[in-house]
Amino acid sequence: MKTLPMRIRRWSRLKSSLTMSQREKVKCLTRNSRLQRIHNDGLRETVTGGSVCSVCYSYMTGRFQVERMSVIPIDLLFAVVFFGSCQLAGPRGSTSVIDPAQNDIIVDSRDQIGAPELIGRIPDQGVTEEDSIARQESFQQASRADITTLEIATLLPNGGPPALSEFARLIEEGVEVAVAEMDKTLFNVRITAMDNEGDPGLTVRLVRELEDSKVKGVIGFLEDASLEVGGRARRTGVPLVSPTARSASRAGPGVYSLEGPDPVAAAAIASYAHEYGYARIAILHSQAPASIAEADAFREVSEALGLPVVGRYAYEVGATCFGEEIIAAQDALRAAEIAALGLDEDDTLDVEMLEPVAFFLPIPSEDVEFVAPQIVHYGLDTLAIDILGTSGWTDPQVLERVNLRHTTGVVATTAVGRTEEGARQFQFRKAYEAHFQRSLVSAVPAIGHDAALVLLEGLKSGARSPEEIRLAIEALREVEGVTGIYSVVDGRILRQTEVVYIDDGILVPIG
Repeated sequence: MKTLPMRIRRWSRLKSSLTMSQREKVKCLTRNSRLQRIHNDGLRETVTGGSVCSVCYSYMTGRFQVERMSVIPIDLLFAVVFFGSCQLAGPRGSTSVIDPAQNDIIVDSRDQIGAPELIGRIPDQGVTEEDSIARQESFQQASRADITTLEIATLLPNGGPPALSEFARLIEEGVEVAVAEMDKTLFNVRITAMDNEGDPGLTVRLVRELEDSKVKGVIGFLEDASLEVGGRARRTGVPLVSPTARSASRAGPGVYSLEGPDPVAAAAIASYAHEYGYARIAILHSQAPASIAEADAFREVSEALGLPVVGRYAYEVGATCFGEEIIAAQDALRAAEIAALGLDEDDTLDVEMLEPVAFFLPIPSEDVEFVAPQIVHYGLDTLAIDILGTSGWTDPQVLERVNLRHTTGVVATTAVGRTEEGARQFQFRKAYEAHFQRSLVSAVPAIGHDAALVLLEGLKSGARSPEEIRLAIEALREVEGVTGIYSVVDGRILRQTEVVYIDDGILVPIG
């Protein structure tokens, strides 16, 4: 009779001594003199060593994924299959290998490497009791960590007009960085990218397609019309987050934007005006809803504080000439001043006699480029009329494009932390440059990052249905983003703001 090799005879004897249920439990049994290890960078390395009968390896990221590895001895083929969540000790990102030397060990798929009942079955390899306990605690802690998959989408005009397409690309980069910053030991984020080409009709179809998928929230909708159409097209109420649109309040519940009316900021300017001692105020605003809302908030607080508003003027959306409204506001302030001083229209006003007055302009950033030069043209800066505003005046693009002379001296609001690069901005820059392997040269990706951050923070709570996600988002308070600290109040995303003075393009905090 032909004599079988020693290892096969040994394996045969072992099998014959097992019951059927015990045989079913055998999950890992092999010998081999060569082992392939996979490193973090994906490279494979062949390690030559002694007899290895049981191997379990993993990236130390909190969970062991199901793996199958073929191990081929000299004259016998074995398959080693690793099931379940096999947790290992070791530094994060490293590879751990258990080599039970020359002994055969049967590992049940339900056993946890490092469990007390298994530790006694592994031969002593010089591991101290303290090390064993530390390893066991590490395994038990890691075994409790499950990776949650979060499905989100972007809906951006990548195929739209060139300028809009480039802006969309930068927003998309910011979303990628926000996802890259997520804790990968807890979350696996998947992004579905959709291109609406700037077409409202296509937006409707794509929103409904995304609702039918596993997507839990959508980031994008750069323009007001796109956000409104997308919000109204929903059937299940999947949350939408825009980094730029100002029409969230008109798009339905569960629709949010980083931009929009900020009545809290307008109220802060009203309080500043009262504290500074202005005698009276005139208001100029756009007929856009966000501008109207901020003007309303300013007037309400001003009147409550006893600061009179002597005139309020509005211009049409898209207007480029504001001479009529500026002159009317100037005349209203002058008439009220003359009356307060007890003078007639023909009397000469001495500069020393003038009371401090201001012109409040809660206007969008795209209008500042046209309004600011005309204020100087009509001489308000020479008539001791100060200019007050909201965040449109401190927008980075405004400070970059508008002549410094036209914005210097304006008192306005800006997001807390904008006056200097803090730790969060530095962290984002570092994450962006590590992810894309190039320098960050635009402020736009940070906006995309923060839009994604709001959605992801809501999803991290474990909410799954659209209504649960909406409630989770609306419970967010003081979420620290790159462009500000955000809270959701009455269904509206608001940044923490501070009052600043613009001096040659530099934002100087007041107080």
